[in-house]
Amino acid sequence: MSNMLILRGNRGAYPDERGQRHDYARGALHESAAKEYARRKGYEGIVLDVSGDALRGGNRSHNPQTLMALSRFHADDSITAFYGFSGGGYDVWWILRSLKEEDLKRIKLIVVLGAPDRPQPEYESSLFKGANWELVYRTNPPGSAAVVPRGNDSHMFGPEWLLSQTPDPDSKTPAR
Repeated sequence: MSNMLILRGNRGAYPDERGQRHDYARGALHESAAKEYARRKGYEGIVLDVSGDALRGGNRSHNPQTLMALSRFHADDSITAFYGFSGGGYDVWWILRSLKEEDLKRIKLIVVLGAPDRPQPEYESSLFKGANWELVYRTNPPGSAAVVPRGNDSHMFGPEWLLSQTPDPDSKTPAR
């Protein structure tokens, strides 16, 4: 089976899956939705246990999460996909720019959620020599989305929103 590296967002207090405040000391992410998305796409989801917080200056090329993801990718040929939520989505941009052509050829799927400071075209495989991946790029879900508990900012619910739009190959019921 192929693996998908899942990158968390920034650390801090954000709504959990039920809309209750939770301290995400290792980086914000609704893990179960992200891992289920990976499964539905045919991957084993591997969540990196490090936040996507940016270092000073905005250059994320030396962020702990970026460096950990690159190390895991280079050590494991079964990793063929990246999923970046929020700060993790920004780190995916830096990761892609760090890879050599032969590494880029291995990637089959890039998922970026809730990281709108970098527009979708900057993640397109056509910008990278030898690359040819599927790109799934979403900003934040609308506040009216069914997956967003009433009274909550929609940002943290991007993983659930994407999952709700992704058919389960093991189910006879189509996604909404």
